[in-house]
Amino acid sequence: MKSRWTNVTVVTPQAEVANDLLVDGDRIAGLVPSGTAVGDDWRVIDGAGAILFPGSIDLLQHGYGEHLYNDTEEGAVASNSQLLLKNGVTGFLPSISCLPPMKMEPTLSRLSAQTVEATGARALGVHSEGPVFGSPGAHNPENIQLPSVELAERMLAATDGRLKAVTLAPEKPGAEGFIKTLKAAGVSIHLGHSQARPEDIPRYVSWGIDAVTHMYNVMPTYPPGNMGVHVLSLTDALLAEPSLALGLVCDGIHVEPQLVRLLAQLPDDRVFLETDAMKYAGTPGATFEFYPGYVVTSAPGKAVREAKGGGLCGSSLTPDEAMRNYLRFSGKDLAQVANATSLVPARVLGMERDLGSLERGKLADFAVLDRASLDVTATWVGGKEMWSKAA
Repeated sequence: MKSRWTNVTVVTPQAEVANDLLVDGDRIAGLVPSGTAVGDDWRVIDGAGAILFPGSIDLLQHGYGEHLYNDTEEGAVASNSQLLLKNGVTGFLPSISCLPPMKMEPTLSRLSAQTVEATGARALGVHSEGPVFGSPGAHNPENIQLPSVELAERMLAATDGRLKAVTLAPEKPGAEGFIKTLKAAGVSIHLGHSQARPEDIPRYVSWGIDAVTHMYNVMPTYPPGNMGVHVLSLTDALLAEPSLALGLVCDGIHVEPQLVRLLAQLPDDRVFLETDAMKYAGTPGATFEFYPGYVVTSAPGKAVREAKGGGLCGSSLTPDEAMRNYLRFSGKDLAQVANATSLVPARVLGMERDLGSLERGKLADFAVLDRASLDVTATWVGGKEMWSKAA
């Protein structure tokens, strides 16, 4: 099927353009000015003034709807791949948390197998947040492990080539071999839950770290000195590394909006949005047990918090909410926001040749947005309408 979208604004990596979008089969055939002759065998779709926005790619998602991926309930990934379409998501990494050593590999294996069952948004692989941590945050500290080449090899074997990202603390002894083994297998290495010293960050980046998990969260700060000089922090050192893509949970709770605006001043290839979403994201919310004895409550717009103490435990954020928040907090335009929601995540995974932007030759994965509200009204994956608000 050859389709021509007309009467639309197309969001590209550089700008919002009032061009027609040509889709041939599952890929984008080009963007042309309205009225350009391309032949009579194109089905014309009148977008009625809508915005075509590249589908969001969420690299850190522990759950959504009724499912927590740690539980690997049958059909969890397949179900959520359909539910996420209403949020404009066309790609995601179902993620596990820091699990007991005896459970981690079987869970990774089951979750990886489920990714091939996704029939809506693309399940692009899996993300293991842990088990190599310097700070547990909301994860179970009893499940932290030391890194080693052997651990990396076991994780790779368990996922059968589908391990796409690992979040780790590079300061742990044995981390260099762990990182290099994963990196050689094509895994994206994300610094997170770390107590790394700022001065060591350039060395860790040289080992293969290419991204940061939830920037500003579970990261140490240091008390001020007595010389009137700013004390270099871990986040400062991460900002200073031009090759690092910085993941941001943009709910206005995990990171102050003013800090979001600061991050937005970086080049467009430095920031990407991730939800760190938990079970019951995208629903009215509920209370559940994240791990034995650790009870949390999810509420829309209020993140996920410990039932006792109120500490953060992931978010209740949906990717389209994150997109609209980033637009509002950052003061940037839709093209710059699209880099953060779509193109930078695709680059982090090494999949930008096919995913992440509305450009000739790429897969036709996009969301149709209402021009006034920026709400998602339809989502297309591989040139096919997979969800429509009207339907």
